[in-house]
Amino acid sequence: MTSYFSPDFFAGNRENLRALLTGGEIVVLTAAGSLQRSGDTTYPFSQDRNFWYVTGIDTPDVVLVLTADDEYIVLPEQDDMRDVFDGAIDPNELSRRSGVAKCYSQREGWDRLKSNMQGCTAVATALPGALRHAHGGFYLNPARKQLAERLKRTARNVDFQDIRTRIARLRAAKQPAELAAITAAVKLTTDTLSELRSAKQLGLFRYEYELEAAISHGMRQRGAAGHAYSPIIASGPHATTLHYTANNGKIDRNHLIVVDVGAEVENYAADITRTLCVSEPTKRQAEVLAAVRTVQQEALATLKAGILLKDYEQTVTRAMGEALVGLGLSNDKDDHVTLRRYYPHATSHFLGLDVHDVGDYMSVLEPNMVVTCEPGIYIPEEGIGVRLEDDVIITNTGVNNLSTNCSYDAYVL
Repeated sequence: MTSYFSPDFFAGNRENLRALLTGGEIVVLTAAGSLQRSGDTTYPFSQDRNFWYVTGIDTPDVVLVLTADDEYIVLPEQDDMRDVFDGAIDPNELSRRSGVAKCYSQREGWDRLKSNMQGCTAVATALPGALRHAHGGFYLNPARKQLAERLKRTARNVDFQDIRTRIARLRAAKQPAELAAITAAVKLTTDTLSELRSAKQLGLFRYEYELEAAISHGMRQRGAAGHAYSPIIASGPHATTLHYTANNGKIDRNHLIVVDVGAEVENYAADITRTLCVSEPTKRQAEVLAAVRTVQQEALATLKAGILLKDYEQTVTRAMGEALVGLGLSNDKDDHVTLRRYYPHATSHFLGLDVHDVGDYMSVLEPNMVVTCEPGIYIPEEGIGVRLEDDVIITNTGVNNLSTNCSYDAYVL
């Protein structure tokens, strides 16, 4: 599969990053490390997105160093036996991919880095947070922490700066190659979903995991690296759990099915949700589907460059409040408590190298930013969950909806 990204893309990102430095700093960034799954096996490797953005390298434990007038890669230590099992690291391939000409061994690279640090005013790196992400309930890759600790041991009198905000600024508005990769990821996703519709296959699936398997097959067959996140295949009451990923329930043809999936192409994500109907929806199901569709249309009509997402969310909130009144779920369109009971999440998030990509929610949207638009209504007492999600590129006059080839109405089979 031809890559959307040339070494010039990564070299340009490094130059843009250098331009944001205040002077005297050097940049040191680490790749992610492999994580244990069980025994001596690991989870599938996923690269640190900031590191990939400036190198294009998908190898664990590599370190990048940027000075004012130099750049080089420091290779990880790897013994001969690991080379046999996992494959040897090819420095020439890393240079070819990244455009960074110099690759040094672990010892030579750290000796050079130590010399660089003696003459600098600060080291800019992605400083580690807490070991565990409190809100997300997951543990963080320890590679950043290990790098920070080694840097501090190497140069005790150097100021350390967190470079994540500066890289996030660069990543927010997408370049043409990034837009091409996201567009490809969305098309792989929507083509897969459309195939299931056109083949009239939906009614043949007995369990959620069977539908998941068919979607996985369709994405991989079309060239995706896999899923950008754990797929959500939620039938009936399961759809009222927003991030339901067990996907082991039985599919009842009288229930709606929320399918929230996204292909990954060169680390760039799609994020598409459709609410599927195996048979003709009931009157109540159709009412909820129509209400979510109406709210999404108003949301899409509001999105454009120059607006603040917080103002946009207020507009969507008003529309959703009216929808809940229309459905008999609320007596007051301004009742925020009831609204959050049935619509507990935001409407849009940034999309790119991460499915919930970096972006400043307090700054105005700019052309070529990519966001999702995903209103939903969840009614646990009725066993109904509905979410509709599209991926759009922000323009000066509105949005370019990347997923319009995958319509909603056609999913009533």
